[in-house]
Amino acid sequence: MGDLHQLGPKGEAYALELLRKRGHRLLQRNFRCPPGEIDLITWDGGTLVFTEVRVRSERDPVGAAASVDAAKQARVARAARWYLARRCGRKAPPPCRFDIVWLEARGAEIAASGVIENAFGM
Repeated sequence: MGDLHQLGPKGEAYALELLRKRGHRLLQRNFRCPPGEIDLITWDGGTLVFTEVRVRSERDPVGAAASVDAAKQARVARAARWYLARRCGRKAPPPCRFDIVWLEARGAEIAASGVIENAFGM
């Protein structure tokens, strides 16, 4: 498990690069607020994207994407609403979605990755 903790910052950087290659523009990294945390906030065209990054060992029976359970989804959604309330005020928020970037690790290296767009709703 120690390798995965060391992979955390490297995994987020890898995830951000993966999103940039898909055309995303970074707004904020590691956004924290009272309701929770959002790993990456990006623009994808005209859509504001809240991304949860998950790194898991290839031996982990619960895959990285599957580890974003209902409780985690609810925390991310609350943090997104908090972010939008402060960013947009009384204006209508832009179109938004929630993505998951999953990374599977082999030791301290990333062995596989992917992006699940619109992984869950608010």
